[in-house]
Amino acid sequence: MHPHRPRYVIDRAAYNLPEFDKEFDKKARQFPVGEKVKKLFRCSVSRLRGLLLRHLPVLSWLPRYNVKENLLCDVISGVSAGTIQVPQGMAFALLASLPPVNGLYSSFFPLIPYFFMGTAHQMVPGTFAVLSIMVGIVCLRLAPESDFSHFNATLNATVVDRHLMDDVRLGISGTLACLTAIIQVGLGFTQFGFVAIYLSESFVRGFMTAAGLQILVSVLKYIFGITVPSYSGPFAVIYTLIDIIRGLPDTNVASLVFALASCAVLIVVKELSARYRHKLPFPVPIEIVVVVVATAVSGPLRLPEIYHMDVVGEISLGFPTPTLPTVSQWEDMLSTAFSLAIVGYVINLAMGRTLAAKHGYDVDPNQEMLALGCSNLLGGFFKIHVICCALSVTLAVDSAGGKSQFASLCVMLVVMVTMLALGAFLEPLPKSVLGALIAVNLKNTLLQLSDPFHLWKRSKPDCCVWVVSFLATFFLSLPYGVAIGVGFSILVVVFKTQFRNGSTVVRIMGTDLYKNPKAYSKASPITGVKIVTYCSPLYFANAELFRQRVIKKTGLDPDKLILARRKFLEKEQKEKRKEEKKDKGARRRKPSSLVTMKNQTVSQLELQNDFDANDPPTSYANFRCGDAEPGERSADQELALGSQPTPFHTLILDLAGVCFVDLMGIKALTKMNSSYSALGIDLYLANVQAQVHGELEAGGAFEEGNIARSHLFLSVHDAVLFAQRTTGERRVSHGAEKPNQEVAFKTHEDLEQEMF
Repeated sequence: MHPHRPRYVIDRAAYNLPEFDKEFDKKARQFPVGEKVKKLFRCSVSRLRGLLLRHLPVLSWLPRYNVKENLLCDVISGVSAGTIQVPQGMAFALLASLPPVNGLYSSFFPLIPYFFMGTAHQMVPGTFAVLSIMVGIVCLRLAPESDFSHFNATLNATVVDRHLMDDVRLGISGTLACLTAIIQVGLGFTQFGFVAIYLSESFVRGFMTAAGLQILVSVLKYIFGITVPSYSGPFAVIYTLIDIIRGLPDTNVASLVFALASCAVLIVVKELSARYRHKLPFPVPIEIVVVVVATAVSGPLRLPEIYHMDVVGEISLGFPTPTLPTVSQWEDMLSTAFSLAIVGYVINLAMGRTLAAKHGYDVDPNQEMLALGCSNLLGGFFKIHVICCALSVTLAVDSAGGKSQFASLCVMLVVMVTMLALGAFLEPLPKSVLGALIAVNLKNTLLQLSDPFHLWKRSKPDCCVWVVSFLATFFLSLPYGVAIGVGFSILVVVFKTQFRNGSTVVRIMGTDLYKNPKAYSKASPITGVKIVTYCSPLYFANAELFRQRVIKKTGLDPDKLILARRKFLEKEQKEKRKEEKKDKGARRRKPSSLVTMKNQTVSQLELQNDFDANDPPTSYANFRCGDAEPGERSADQELALGSQPTPFHTLILDLAGVCFVDLMGIKALTKMNSSYSALGIDLYLANVQAQVHGELEAGGAFEEGNIARSHLFLSVHDAVLFAQRTTGERRVSHGAEKPNQEVAFKTHEDLEQEMF
């Protein structure tokens, strides 16, 4: 006894499900389709107001905005984050194989729709490295550099018309952004925000790590200042890495020095800022400082002309002219657009949920999909490339104390000033500095290379998902990595549900709890009752495996036992016919012989009648002949197990872990019920969930000849009590029966009917 523990004592009757529903007046719950349709299309003022507030969240938070408390924090955090958004956008445009001005466009136009439609208050949309490199793959595939190369007889060399190439690629980028936006808006309106659940954390981290390595390889050519041809498709990163290694002797030393110096300053300041972030009022905008200093050193000293460094070049001032997407190109970029839509949404939603949990508000997944889609749609007309959450900018806003979307409005104003006035001063900025900025920002992503070591200890399937996603993404390119990673993640889930290993449970002494006897020593089995628990959905992929698990755990295969009895009986009938032929000429038979024959054999019709009888046979079968000695049995009798009783009279399936069942699962249950019933074994179902019960009923599991409703129980203990009571009733009823019981078996027609 443990007096300090709470105790409960309940004295109640044992119930099966029909008795419980009747006694406690179960309500009939119906959901008519007509009512659902009426509710969906019902129009009212309150419904219209809710619709507006849902799709335009700015109408909800703006009237309640506290100017005195929040405006200053939003302005400071927005301006400081804007100084990060400008150089980062220009750098990530290089990853997309686009001119740096595209990064400014992508950091400005998408912020306008998100200000009105976004539900994550500290979120700042912008460029993201993984999406940028996926856009770059499409640009390189549809507009390769070779299409804009021609031989210049004056220079006696092949030159590239970069101005034309940039214009074509900007058009491709805008077209891809529009297609991605249409997919995201369509998914948002159809409430498909749940698709993000199919991207597990292991897949996302493996995918992001591989993408980070691809990004690092892509910016090495800017850091070393060498010219490398562009590749796309599977193994493109390997070809690029090989060309970079071959081009190392041609490294531009000045570009490398700028890159190394920028990396050193960025790493030192970022580490110090992370260590003393609680003492700083806002993050140090070291990115813009490095860009300004590098431009100030490079331009006046004319270093690009002297050392032939690759620079940002001319940045067009002002807003771009809106253009319509080239719809004819959508067919060539549909798969990548879908990958961009899903991956961008997952990144956006993950950051949004993190911010919401920190600041105590909710994020609507479907509305986030709509907001992101509208942001890409507007920007697509202004030649942006696909955007999502600008990770480092969003973190800068949050750490600086930003409270609302006014911070992103301030970020947008900083970018606009750069586009309209300051962009001309960035012309001499070396591209190696932007490459260094990208490489340093990949630190956290590349640290995830250690994930497999931790995942292997915690969950080997998740570790396999990470490794497969990483390898597929790194070697076969990002779109293939998305498809293979998601497919493998789903397969892992299927295999987990398909190959679950059920267990036999027994009663813990002195309780109504049932646990695995391998895990608990103070447990005792119940005589004549087998209890098997199974924790997986019961559907087409594991229905047969479920039946085999039950057979393995109980040690009895009813179908094989019935088949063995049928074969034994057929052989007995053959022997009877042979004896009848031998005695055909005899006129008389001895009475004792006739009595013996009657005890030895039983007709097929009588056996079939027993099989179809309402009262099941006893739990044992005796095939011993009337004139044989008790210890003498033939080989067929040993095979048929006729002289051995079945090891249990009741099988209880604990379905508490079964969350759904399909028609194949229902068929497996009904087949098991008929097989065990033929042997005189009752099949009980315990802990059946309400939804599973509805699926069983809809699938015809309780129709005549299938599972009896009275064999469903609220708990395992209720089923055990009913099994023990039924056993006592059987013993009383069988005491008055004949000692020799007839045995039922299945005919060929019965077997064919069950199979088809």
